[in-house]
Amino acid sequence: MKTNYKNYFVPWYLVLCPLVLGTFVGCEQQTAENTARLTVLLHAEGIDSISNIYLTAHDINMNKDYKDNTLSLTLPQGYYDLSLSATGDGQPIRAYKRGVALTEDCTVELKADFVTKGNAGFVLAEIFFAGTETPEGKRYVGDKYFVVFNNSADTLSADGLILVEADLNSVQKYNMDHDFRDKYFAVDAMYRIPGEGDTYRVAPGEAVLIADNAMDHTEANTNSFDLSTADFEWYDLSSSAGVTDVDNPEVTNLDKLYCYTYTIWVPHNQGHKSFGLARFPEGVTAEQYFATDSLYVPYNYELVTAAGTFSQSKKSYMIPNEWIVDAVNLAPSETFQWLTFSDRLDAGYTYVAPTGSDKTRFGKAVRRKTLGIMNGRRLLMDTNNSTDDFEAGVSADPFYFIY
Repeated sequence: MKTNYKNYFVPWYLVLCPLVLGTFVGCEQQTAENTARLTVLLHAEGIDSISNIYLTAHDINMNKDYKDNTLSLTLPQGYYDLSLSATGDGQPIRAYKRGVALTEDCTVELKADFVTKGNAGFVLAEIFFAGTETPEGKRYVGDKYFVVFNNSADTLSADGLILVEADLNSVQKYNMDHDFRDKYFAVDAMYRIPGEGDTYRVAPGEAVLIADNAMDHTEANTNSFDLSTADFEWYDLSSSAGVTDVDNPEVTNLDKLYCYTYTIWVPHNQGHKSFGLARFPEGVTAEQYFATDSLYVPYNYELVTAAGTFSQSKKSYMIPNEWIVDAVNLAPSETFQWLTFSDRLDAGYTYVAPTGSDKTRFGKAVRRKTLGIMNGRRLLMDTNNSTDDFEAGVSADPFYFIY
């Protein structure tokens, strides 16, 4: 196939200096005020028009974001990670550059990629992990859910899409003997949407609801939701007679590929775990994946706590980052320690409360922001930075994107 590159020179100045072979490359001179202007030369393969440009420059040293949708910025000199999202011919596109050393006015070339090829147009639109409380103040379980949204301009098949939970804990940093995050997403739970390849089709701007227990929870808790019409639920055959799951035979179960627990999977209600969507490449079966020794990786780490430092070892199932469709980092805002997977998948994080023990977290979710309406469909913000892309701590509504 012939490759057709079109260069988009954005006529505002966005100065970015490229990273070469893992080293910082800066410009030769400094401005008197220790600031610099930025210019972007955007390469977009096979794209005729670009709009809705949204760029984030993250100051690595100061942990500060600078954002612009007109691409006119003057930034303090320093080191930056850059992410750009836009709409190309009606479809979301992205471009990235990490480790940019900004020392003077200069230009960087970014290559834009479609995010809708294959099934990359699916995003996690709303995540409800905190659960609810009853009117009597008792904790209620079983009503957690995920909303998966088709953010592309095409009808996509959800068959084979895998909901995954990150194995690493976002409030408990490990000093690992080898950092695998640039290559792999470590998981401790994997639940897959079934289908024969074209069974569950999702139109542009529409969503599917995945529930823990697909039942009318308002019958037991008026502070909860009626999830009986969910598209899917996850169901676990528990090894414990005292801890069992509830199955709604009217709602399709996800295929359970793997979970760390032998009882039932309950997403962490304090938001210490993060989530993603993944998909095996064509021709790779679940059996082949689990038979691949190189994807079940041992590693050693030091766990630093108030009681001391402890040496630990562990093995985790790994999903190559190229197989990840979407990822969302979560952590309480005051106890966040680290990104549990590559910042190329998500450069930020979102939350429902400042601390994990904050009781105001119940009934709250994280919800992806709406970028706008395009050709009659909703387009959600997706810059691969959940700090920017999500509304934190909103009132949970499983049908916000459904109806």
